Amino acid sequence: MITLLSILLLISLMVFFVPGKLKYPLTFITIFAGGMVSFWEALRVCLTSVNKIEFASYNIRIFDQPAYASMDMLTAVFVLIVSIVGISVLIYARDYVKHYVKSKSPAQISLHYCALSVLFFSMLGVVIFQGGYSFMIAWELMTVSSFVLVFFDAEKRVVRRAAIYYLMQMHIAFVLILIGFLLGAGNTPDEWGFTYLPEYFKGSNPLPVFILFFLGFGMKAGIFPLHIWLPEAHPAAPSHVSALMSGVMLKMGVYGIIRVLTFIDTQLLTIGIIIFVTGIVTSLWGIFMAAVQNDLKKLLAYSSMDNIGIILIAVGAAVIGLGTGNNTIFILGMGGALMHVVNHSMFKALLFMGAGSIYLSTHTRNINELGGLIKRMPLSTVLFIVGTVAICALPPMNGFISEFIIYSGFFSSISTGDSIIVSLFGISVLALVGGMTVFVFIKALGLSFLGEPRCCKSEKAKEVSGMMLNAQVVPVAMILLLAFFPEVFFNTISQVVCRSFSQNQILTPDFISSGFFKIPLISFITLITITLLYNLKSAVNKKRNAGVSDVWGCGFTNPSAKMQYTGESFSENLDLVNLKKTKNNRKRFVPKSQIFAKPMGICIDHKDNMDKAISSRWLRYTRKINKSQAFLQTGKINHYVLQALVFLFIILILTIIGII
Repeated sequence: MITLLSILLLISLMVFFVPGKLKYPLTFITIFAGGMVSFWEALRVCLTSVNKIEFASYNIRIFDQPAYASMDMLTAVFVLIVSIVGISVLIYARDYVKHYVKSKSPAQISLHYCALSVLFFSMLGVVIFQGGYSFMIAWELMTVSSFVLVFFDAEKRVVRRAAIYYLMQMHIAFVLILIGFLLGAGNTPDEWGFTYLPEYFKGSNPLPVFILFFLGFGMKAGIFPLHIWLPEAHPAAPSHVSALMSGVMLKMGVYGIIRVLTFIDTQLLTIGIIIFVTGIVTSLWGIFMAAVQNDLKKLLAYSSMDNIGIILIAVGAAVIGLGTGNNTIFILGMGGALMHVVNHSMFKALLFMGAGSIYLSTHTRNINELGGLIKRMPLSTVLFIVGTVAICALPPMNGFISEFIIYSGFFSSISTGDSIIVSLFGISVLALVGGMTVFVFIKALGLSFLGEPRCCKSEKAKEVSGMMLNAQVVPVAMILLLAFFPEVFFNTISQVVCRSFSQNQILTPDFISSGFFKIPLISFITLITITLLYNLKSAVNKKRNAGVSDVWGCGFTNPSAKMQYTGESFSENLDLVNLKKTKNNRKRFVPKSQIFAKPMGICIDHKDNMDKAISSRWLRYTRKINKSQAFLQTGKINHYVLQALVFLFIILILTIIGII
């Protein structure tokens, strides 16, 4: 498999040398072939009794170290989401990128498709490779390729800033992960990677090394306060890239955290509390920041942070359960977390593709300029509604299933008297975040699709192409499968958890099993009832002469779109909560075409202040250091040569003394 994926990756690089009409077909063939091969291997691992598949690449040596490529059940879960979301995003990308062909050079289009292929195959490499060199090379390829994709609209200053900011943070994460691997290395310098961590954790305190891994992988996942890149990079990237990054790439950080946890059997209570508290703060910060955003893609980016927080809450509770011997909260917490990983990958990819459809039709992401799209883009509206119901964890969609599992773990622990404080905190935070999520997506859905158009951009909107709509059907199909057949998927996930953490088969509580039988039935009855009522209403209206008139507008005889809620007025009360935590930029602008301007506008932007809170102190120290060393910058070459000679002389003296 590794050999085939390597060949496909090399073939995808030929995109620079083929004619323009063949660039997309070549990229599609390579990614589709790689995705199907990976999907089949992952499905074989999940559905059979095979514990692990060792690929032939263990004979390949990278920098004189084995690659150690393998696929166990944990790897298989992440390979499945990479394959499914990757293929659907690529289908969507064809018509999306077409709109840039006239404004971009063939080299830029080729680089974009090449980066898509490299990102796809590198993410497969991240979850398959276990050796140090092979894993870090795949990780770096993932970072660089995603940076190139974010950098697509590089002529815009905000895009350049977001891309460079993202690259800097990801290399900090790279260094943290590398240090973690090196500290947990074997007896020789070449023995480092996941393969050697179990032996290190058996004889050493795992907490310091785990914190390094948690910070490094957590930065990729977007945990608080290392999330600064996330709300900047997602809006800057093309929408299909945002779908791939949010739907899949964030999960590479989650994979790294869970993979490291599988090797640890001491200090579990402390580690679990760290993850649990981080998840709480991450989810709360993400959903409150999402609530005040008016940029649709930035809103979705912060909601991704919120869902990563939910996953970490479940993982943290599971680790606490593992450390205290509470098997119920362990299996339901870790199982719910992995189910939510899969669920979030599907509905967040769907929502970002929906946001891309809106942007292509209206050329704006500002929900204050949208409205009335349900009449102009009916199919996109239905698809966006499916994603909205799923992310709000409402039945009958799949988001409800994973959160139901997590809730069940907490309630089960309370009923048995185990981990009561953790469970109460978990239930309270999930309930608050769940309510806020409904609020956020009522805002996103209602202001974008309902009401009347707020400007000519949304008034002239048209439905996107059939290819872009068909691409969104793939995650919708997975959402429905996960929603209506949850027991099948959770049985597999529970096997993943037990085998990954070397636990015996833990029986799922009876109320979970019975609940899984009832949820699809209730969901099916609900959908049938809604369909019958709608058809009955339509039949009754056809038989009677029902007049059509405007909705009563509180006495206004000439209502306008300006009387509708805006994004700012919808979330006005939350501004009081976030006032000290966000920067509210109010920009008044006057049209340049008028000397005596009558119309005026105001633009309000809610910017996360965490970047300044983290970086301002270091920037201040850096400026002081630079200022103190400014006397060395004389502008004279002879002074610079003298400085070099002095440096070499110091090195010589230190060498003679034996210090270096």
